[in-house]
Amino acid sequence: MKKILALLLFVGATALYAQQKTHTVQPKETVYGISKQYGISQEELYKANPKIEKNGIHPGDLIILPTKGTTAVTPTDTKPTTEDSTTSDVFSDPNYMYITVQPKETVYNLTKKYNVSEATLTSLNPQIKERGLEIGDVIKLPKAITNKDNFAVPKGSHLIKKGETLYTLSKDYKVSVDDIYAENPTLQTSGLKEGMVISIPKKSGAVVIEENTINYTVQNGDTAYNILERYNTNLDELLRLNPEVINGLKAGMILKLPLQKNAKIIKYGKAGKLKRANDNEINIAIMLPFDVANNPQLKNSQATQFFMGAKLALTRLAKKGKNVNVKVIDTKNGSIQDILSTTDFSKTDAVIGPLNTSDVTEVAHFFDNSGIAVISPYANDDSLNSFNDLLISNPKDEVIADQIIEEITKNFAGEQVYLLTNRDDQELANYTKKELEKQLKANVVIVDNASKIVQPHDKVDGVDYYTPIITVMVGDDDNLGKQYLEKLKTFNKDNIKAYGIKSVSVYDVYSPENAKNIDAFREFGFVYSTARLINTRDTEVQSVLKDFKEIYCEFPTRYEQLGYDVTYDIVDRMNNKGDVTNNITTENTRVSSKFAYKKVSGSKAYTNDASRVVRLPKK
Repeated sequence: MKKILALLLFVGATALYAQQKTHTVQPKETVYGISKQYGISQEELYKANPKIEKNGIHPGDLIILPTKGTTAVTPTDTKPTTEDSTTSDVFSDPNYMYITVQPKETVYNLTKKYNVSEATLTSLNPQIKERGLEIGDVIKLPKAITNKDNFAVPKGSHLIKKGETLYTLSKDYKVSVDDIYAENPTLQTSGLKEGMVISIPKKSGAVVIEENTINYTVQNGDTAYNILERYNTNLDELLRLNPEVINGLKAGMILKLPLQKNAKIIKYGKAGKLKRANDNEINIAIMLPFDVANNPQLKNSQATQFFMGAKLALTRLAKKGKNVNVKVIDTKNGSIQDILSTTDFSKTDAVIGPLNTSDVTEVAHFFDNSGIAVISPYANDDSLNSFNDLLISNPKDEVIADQIIEEITKNFAGEQVYLLTNRDDQELANYTKKELEKQLKANVVIVDNASKIVQPHDKVDGVDYYTPIITVMVGDDDNLGKQYLEKLKTFNKDNIKAYGIKSVSVYDVYSPENAKNIDAFREFGFVYSTARLINTRDTEVQSVLKDFKEIYCEFPTRYEQLGYDVTYDIVDRMNNKGDVTNNITTENTRVSSKFAYKKVSGSKAYTNDASRVVRLPKK
C-alpha cells in the first residue's frame, strides 16, 4: 500500500498514470502480444507511449493502455513496393516510418530490404541487441532513404560518421558526453559506431554519470513521465533508487537513474586536472599511429620508422646512465580522447607525439598547464602556438626559407628569379615568392620543371653576353634536385646565383659518393638552408650511424633520424626528476637536427627555429 501511495504521489503532478490503465511488461512480451491481449492496435500503443517507439519494451516497464480506438493512426503510402515484401502495417510520423516484423524476417533481410545499415537499425531499435527480432515487433526506420549513408536525419538526432567520437560530438553540439550517454541507452552498451543515429540532448549539464549511475538534476518543468521516457527507466527503479521522491519532484533535486545492464562508460579526462609528478624518475609516453590492429606486418610506416630511431636513442641514453621508463601507445587503436581518458598519465613527465596536427592538438589540450611536456615531432602548424607545455620540434619551412631570402637580399642586383618546386612544396614556394617580391620588388617566376628555367643571352661580334639570373630549388624532392643540378651545368656560371631551400641528396656535403656533385655546385657558389644535415665526419654521429647499421642493417631514413634526434634531445635535457623545461633553451645539435627552442612573439608554445645554412664557395 505504501509503495502504491508513493507511486501515486510521485506522478500525481502529471496525471499521466492516474487517468490511464497501465500494464507492466513481463519477460518475453512483445508490443504485438500486448496489443492482442488488450484488443488495441500497435499504433495506438506507440502513440500513447512514445518512449517505446525509441527504445522498445523491457521487462518491468510500465506502459499506458489507451482507450481502444482513440489514437488510431492511418497507414501512409510508405509501405515498400517490392514484389517479395512480406512486411505489413507500415505507418509513419514526420521523422520515421514503422514496420511490423513478420514471420521469417531477420535483421539481415531488413537491412537489405530497406537499404539501411545494421548500426542504424540497432541504434534506432535497441531492443534488437537485447533479445533479437520477434514477430509483431514494430521497428523504427529513417524516412527518405536513398542509400545506407544518406537519409533524412530527424531534428534533434545525429547520424554518426567515420572518425567521429563522443568527444567531438560533445564539442560540436556543446553538450556533455554524460548527457549524450544518458539519452542513448544503446551507446551505454555498444559504444559509438559509424552509421548509428543518436539523440542529441537539448541542454547540457543536467547529467553526471558516476559509479554506474546517472545522477540527474531535476529541471523546472520536468514531469515524472518525461524523465522516465528520456532515460529509459521505470517507476519501480526510480523509487528504489530515490525513496525521497515520495514527497514529489522539485527543481534542483538530484535523482539517481540506472544505466543499462552491462553499460561500458568512457569517462573523458578534463584538461588541467593532471600535474607532473616531481619524483626522482624519468617517465615518457610515446604516442604514434602504428595501426597495428589493421596492419600487423607494417614495417615501413612513418610511425614505425620514427619509433625505430627513438628506440636506439633510448638505448644509447641508458648506456650513459639515463634510466627512463617508457610507455608506448598506438593512437590508431581508438580515438585520441578515448586513449587519453583511459590511460594513467599520473607519473608522466613528457609525451612524444602524435604526428599530425589534429591529434597533437587534442593531446596538447589535455595536458595544457600540467607541467607535462608534449613534444610535437613533426606537426608545426600555427594553431599549436596557443598551448603551454608544448614543444614544436620541427622548424617551420618558412624559417628555412627566410635564411635563403636573407642571402638573396644581401646580393640582389635586379635579376630575374626562378623558383623550381613540385606540388608538395608549392605553398613554400608561394611564401618565398611573396617575400622576395615584397622585400626586393623582384620579378619571380615559379616553375615545376628545370627545363623552364631560362638564361637569356645574345651574341655580338662572336661574343656571348648572358643575362644574370637567380635560381632557387624549393623542396626536398631528390629527383628534382638531380634535374636542378643538370640544368645548372648548362648555364654560364659567372652570371647565375644558385640557392636551395631544404635539402636533397645531391647537396650532401658529407657523402663521399657525392663529391662530384658538390664540386659542380661549388662552381656556382651554391648556398642552401636545411633543418636536417648529417655530419658523417663527426665522431659521435659516426657512432650512431654504426649502431643503426648493426641493428637495422641500413642508413637511417628521414623518419628514423627524426625519431632518434627528437627522443635523444628531449630525454638528454631532462634532469633526474624528469623536468625538461629546466634546460629547454640550450642549443643542441644531434645526428641530423639542430634544436634551439624559444617562445616566438605571441606564442605560448616553445618552437624550434634552428636551421642550418651550408655554403659551397667557389674554388
